[in-house]
Amino acid sequence: MKKQLLLLLFLTSVIFHPTSVNAATASPSATPSETQDIQEKIKKMVEENLSTTESNLKEKINLQTLVGYVGTIKSINSGNLTIDSKEGTLIQITTSDKTIIVKSGATSKLSSLALADKIIIIGTLIKDDIVLAKKISVVVDEPNPVTTNIVVAKISSINLQKKIMGLNQNETEIVYSLTKKSTVKLGDFEVGQTIFAIAKKYEGKDYLSRAKVI
Repeated sequence: MKKQLLLLLFLTSVIFHPTSVNAATASPSATPSETQDIQEKIKKMVEENLSTTESNLKEKINLQTLVGYVGTIKSINSGNLTIDSKEGTLIQITTSDKTIIVKSGATSKLSSLALADKIIIIGTLIKDDIVLAKKISVVVDEPNPVTTNIVVAKISSINLQKKIMGLNQNETEIVYSLTKKSTVKLGDFEVGQTIFAIAKKYEGKDYLSRAKVI
């Protein structure tokens, strides 16, 4: 870094002291236009170097202040959001025309966001509780999650064609279908046998994943 600064200082002094350019770089036969060309080239080099340095510094600053939050939208007002984070604090989110909003797997608009939406925010920390959002993604919770249960019951019925099995539980027959990845082969079981099974419930329907006679 020190070497770069020294180089910049040297080149800058050359630009503002053309006599040093003439003495160091221009030959005795150099014309005024040639000398001017040399000065322009040096000036361009300095400007490009300064631009690159500034860009690198901005990138480092952005990386240092980049943050992410997960929370539920509590308020929406003129492009600004307030979310309730996991830490229990309210975080203010500001947006710009460069903010990317993703909902249902596709790029969307700010107007598509609604109160109580669960979102993931990635952005730049402006203050302790204010974030300029780079990307806002809406998280869709599974409306019908799969639940898994252990079942010990007696087989009350088997239908090989429909691929279903009835189990007697609490004096009630519950009919189970087979999951797509089920290892249960209905032909290996008989009515009256007691089985140990792993059952799943999805969208109100019961499925058997695994089962064995005990």
